[in-house]
Amino acid sequence: MEQKTLPTQKLPKLPKLPTKTLPTWIAVDWGTSNLRVWALDDGANILATAESQLGMNAIAADPNLGFESVLISLIGGWLDNNARDIPVVICGMAGAKQGWCEAPYCEVPAAPTDLAFGAVHPTVSDPRILVSILPGLCQRGDADVMRGEETQLVGFMAQNPDFAGWVCLPGTHSKWARLSGGQITAFRTYMSGEVFALLSKNSILRHSVDDAWDDVAFADAVRGALAQPSGFLHNLFTVRAGALVATDGAVVPPGASVLSGAVIGAEIADVLSLLRAGDEIALIGTGKLASLYQAALAVHGHKATPMDSAAITLAGLARAHSVVIG
Repeated sequence: MEQKTLPTQKLPKLPKLPTKTLPTWIAVDWGTSNLRVWALDDGANILATAESQLGMNAIAADPNLGFESVLISLIGGWLDNNARDIPVVICGMAGAKQGWCEAPYCEVPAAPTDLAFGAVHPTVSDPRILVSILPGLCQRGDADVMRGEETQLVGFMAQNPDFAGWVCLPGTHSKWARLSGGQITAFRTYMSGEVFALLSKNSILRHSVDDAWDDVAFADAVRGALAQPSGFLHNLFTVRAGALVATDGAVVPPGASVLSGAVIGAEIADVLSLLRAGDEIALIGTGKLASLYQAALAVHGHKATPMDSAAITLAGLARAHSVVIG
């Protein structure tokens, strides 16, 4: 594939590596909107990092951008001219149909080695790098797909080899994956984040959703989602109706708390129905959204401490590197 030249104003300022230090390999998490890269040594110790907003969508929308040129703009300063075939292990949307080189999905059940051996190797023009793009994961019976999250699951499994149960990865499209016997055996995607955004910004509920928040109202809505799973659509409208029928002086629960609790609560209620005896629940994520999932799980008596997603992703990429490169 012909590589295109990056506009100079988009080139990032790279962190410098210690003098005369070259990375043994480079890890890349290439998302839809962003990408992050790490320079690493033999022990997977981080030598430097860099980030960019040139995710898959930005590259697809700009004919002047190419995946290899974007990558080199981030890592070129870490490689001297004599470097050859430095391994670059990539997870995420670079392996999508619209990405750099399609890496066909692996099907569940899948072990970490299955995903690593499914890597594809695009032809590159820069002799300093040898690129491996990891595949995503698919499920055919209950149709579902993921790209990027499977690498986080591999990283989690490397750190928790005896875990059996469900791992939650909150997001616009939240993922829940069941791990058992060293394999990813099943997973489910929930459009909770997208549904919340659509309802709070583009539906009649937008008149009742602002920045106000109440933890008790959120917990009540989460609890109600499990108690009345068939009432989801009705419960949504109470976000609006509650304020309209309230008497003077009555305390109206903040709409954002009720809506968020109803949506996240419905997701968690579904997962709880799938739990088997002895199953654990783990949570990978950071920030406010992960905290909401932690609080929602606590409503039902499940303790799950959010784990840093970047660190887990890097652990998954390191596991893949050990298999792909040997």
